[in-house]
Amino acid sequence: MVVGAFGDRENAERLTTTLRQQGYPVGLEAAGNLTRVWVGPYSTQDRARAVAGTLEQYQPQVGRVPTPTPRAETTPEAGRYLQVGAFRKAQSAQAVIEAVRQAGYPVVLVEEGGLVKVRVGPLEDTTAAATDLRARGLEVLEVR
Repeated sequence: MVVGAFGDRENAERLTTTLRQQGYPVGLEAAGNLTRVWVGPYSTQDRARAVAGTLEQYQPQVGRVPTPTPRAETTPEAGRYLQVGAFRKAQSAQAVIEAVRQAGYPVVLVEEGGLVKVRVGPLEDTTAAATDLRARGLEVLEVR
């Protein structure tokens, strides 16, 4: 859920720090000239709404992360993903999510088999991204 959008990234980082200290799984996301602060993910809409109730002062916007629409492949590598982590708790994934975002890659979280999986993509060139992410100390696995 989104709990804030700021033109000044420092303000977004302050809110992120505050919420993280309160135990919420928090992340930042670039959205045009804004930096959004989000909390989650949660396994169900009901759980997200319950947590949103504890964050009313921020007027949270609860929603689902949309499933990417399939697109025509322009190269053999188009639409591929790299998995850079699998965690039992979303909060444990925050450092990896932040590292991937700071590297400039899109992040997708997938809940599967009781794990929160951190994936990078979709990517047209997984080779270059995998090399870069490994150089940043992340374990990388290509998934489809």
